[in-house]
Amino acid sequence: MKNLVIILSTVIITSCATVGAVIDGGKDLSTSIIDSTVKTAGNITTSALEDVSGVIETVTESTEDVVENVVDEVDQQTNELESSDEEDIK
Repeated sequence: MKNLVIILSTVIITSCATVGAVIDGGKDLSTSIIDSTVKTAGNITTSALEDVSGVIETVTESTEDVVENVVDEVDQQTNELESSDEEDIK
């Protein structure tokens, strides 16, 4: 009987240590997954914002060129109209 109590005590102590190790491992795994997920989401967000700002900058530069071309074209056409009006008056 004494041997049975010793064997059961050893099994229970070993089982408790194993359960404790599994719980600690689960905590470590969970916190690692959460940390990795949050870091990855942060990196993706930062990259997306950088990409969007790059696209906006490119669109702005393109729009500036288009606006400059339109302004120049309108200026040339109004100059032609003004010169033709002056010739009609003479």
